[in-house]
Amino acid sequence: MNRGIFVTGTDTGVGKTVVSAALSIALTRLGFRVGVMKPIETGTSPACLSQSDAARLRQAVGCQAPLNTISPYQFSLPVAPITAAKHTRRTISLPLLHRRYRQLAQQHDWMVVEGVGGALVPISANRDVTDVILQFHLPAVIVGRSGLGGINHARLTIEALHRRKIPIIALVLNRPIPVRSSLERTQEHSTVEVLRRLTGVPVLGPLPHQPTLARDFQRAATRLAHSPTMTHLALMIASDP
Repeated sequence: MNRGIFVTGTDTGVGKTVVSAALSIALTRLGFRVGVMKPIETGTSPACLSQSDAARLRQAVGCQAPLNTISPYQFSLPVAPITAAKHTRRTISLPLLHRRYRQLAQQHDWMVVEGVGGALVPISANRDVTDVILQFHLPAVIVGRSGLGGINHARLTIEALHRRKIPIIALVLNRPIPVRSSLERTQEHSTVEVLRRLTGVPVLGPLPHQPTLARDFQRAATRLAHSPTMTHLALMIASDP
């Protein structure tokens, strides 16, 4: 099986998609054929699939695979997958997701897979995102907030992954919103310092805020891919045995 990484988050809106896209681009710059996958996505509209996370990942590396292979489960209701699936009378199948993953992995050197929500978001009555990670046999990159509130969310996510014996490559701290005051800068410095001291995993970032993300995702992801932090993460992943 070709190599891959699973990008999960401490919660929703922390920047999983732009980090996944930037990481895919950074790995491509190292000479790898990179495939992408967003197994489950909620809050997508059939009329605006080009703006979905899956479509953005696909565009980031020019992946030619069909969108329904990259993202087998797309739901319009912006709620947890377990609720979105129930709303459409569908059941999320881990074996199906694994088949789609294997299909993509066979065509690429590296796979970058983006999760939905956080690591413990339920996808069915007795399965959550960590079960998807285990089904794919992948190590994880965690994306978390660099500011106030980031410590607790990151430590809980790390604890959840350790409990399932999922290897963690790194915790990447992102700035979903810009740092605007000296107090916010102090809060961010505290978050980064405490997490580096207490988590026992590599803590990277904070990544630079991307103000053009909403209007030009591809340009923002490409710019982020060239940042020292993302370049370092790609090299870490590429050198992982």
